[in-house]
Amino acid sequence: MTDLMGGIPGDVPALDERLDPPQGGWWSSPAVWFHRQTLSVQFLLASSVLILLAAAIAGYLISEEVSKNAAHDRAASTALFMQSILEPMAQELDEAKELSPATIARLDHLFGDEHFRSRFPYFELWRPDGTVAYSTSRQLIGRRFNPPASLVRALSGEVASEYADLNAGEHTLRHFSTRYLEIYSPVRRADSAAIVAVAEVQEDTELLHREIFEVRVSSWITVAGASVLIMLGLFGIVHRGSATIERQRQRLEQRADEAERVSEEIRILRDRSRLASMRLTDFNEKLTRGIGADLHDGPAQLIGFAVLQLEPARRAKNKSEREQSLEAIGRTLDEALCEIRMIARSLLLPDIDRLNLEQVVARAVKLHEARTGTSVRVTTISTRIPLPTVIKTCVYRFVQEGLNNAHRHADGNDQKINCRINGALLTLSVRDGGRRAGEPTPDRKNEGGLGIHGLRQRVESLGGTLQFEPGAEGATLTMTLDLGGGMLDE
Repeated sequence: MTDLMGGIPGDVPALDERLDPPQGGWWSSPAVWFHRQTLSVQFLLASSVLILLAAAIAGYLISEEVSKNAAHDRAASTALFMQSILEPMAQELDEAKELSPATIARLDHLFGDEHFRSRFPYFELWRPDGTVAYSTSRQLIGRRFNPPASLVRALSGEVASEYADLNAGEHTLRHFSTRYLEIYSPVRRADSAAIVAVAEVQEDTELLHREIFEVRVSSWITVAGASVLIMLGLFGIVHRGSATIERQRQRLEQRADEAERVSEEIRILRDRSRLASMRLTDFNEKLTRGIGADLHDGPAQLIGFAVLQLEPARRAKNKSEREQSLEAIGRTLDEALCEIRMIARSLLLPDIDRLNLEQVVARAVKLHEARTGTSVRVTTISTRIPLPTVIKTCVYRFVQEGLNNAHRHADGNDQKINCRINGALLTLSVRDGGRRAGEPTPDRKNEGGLGIHGLRQRVESLGGTLQFEPGAEGATLTMTLDLGGGMLDE
């Protein structure tokens, strides 16, 4: 229907269609795909990236710190162990330039143990000047090397550790190819706590690396678990709020769709009402012209003829001529009066205010049968209820027009009326059996009926529908009217 009243156009694309991403899948427009997700999903994706990044950084820093602490703890425990072993030799190292053979034998026995050597393959005892006082490698004893940085730190009283520098002189001499963990522990005199030497223990890093790996894994698992718990907790809170927002959004969309649908129905009804008003005005104008034409062509012509007969009556020479003229005038006036009454009967309704629906239908049928001399079969169901006058008037005009059509087009053959009320729905139909074989074409002269065009406007003005179904075996005119919505309270 053309939008006469400026309603909502019917070709506006839906909101979801305007928001659809371009064709080509998710990768063609990830930002659009992301914004189309619910708030909880957006939060889960964004927080996952941020929390995983933060967890990775925190896990790396923590694992590095834990690794350093593990190495430092290992160095401290090893230094404590060495201090307990070497403390009795501290005075000898301070007083003599070389260790006694008994002390060297005792150290050889101690560091020669297979279990001890599997963990600490090499051991050196350094003097403060960089001379090797004792070593499990015989070629180093008595030789002097540049003091390593960790040795200098140990001479200042702190336990130091570092991975072996394979380019150092003491290592190139022994052709080292493995970077052991070197732990430097100061050796002190028991009586004065003075540092007299530094013990260097080279520890195999396989066990240490395994322990560090275990520490790193446990720290990563701890950080990851805490991050997951935090993310799940926040996601639960956001998801609950997102679910509430989503439910409200769906309700708002439903209400918006319903409002749009109601607005469209109102627009259609408004257009229909305007069109019905225009057609009803046009019909009333045609009806008025028709009544004027009927009065002009019928009663007016007869009355004019009667007026013309007055002059012969005046000029009549005898009583017989006068009586003849007066008789013609009387017949003409009676015929004009009869036509005026016929026109008036087609315009006026009987007193239907006190009648129910069944009685209104019966009154229209009775007048039709009396006027046409035909019979009508009537079937009514649940029609003994009071109705507003406007509805009873519409029913009366419908029955009147339907029976007039049946009489004109089917010569009143097999006329049937079916009237029923089912709940709040009124259904009224008029049917005929069509023309019999061999019957002449009925007279189509207008007898003052409303016509289906005008009747349709009357029915639609009350919110009803009118259907006309012609056929070879007869035509059916059906009116459907919804009596709900407070219509019966009027």
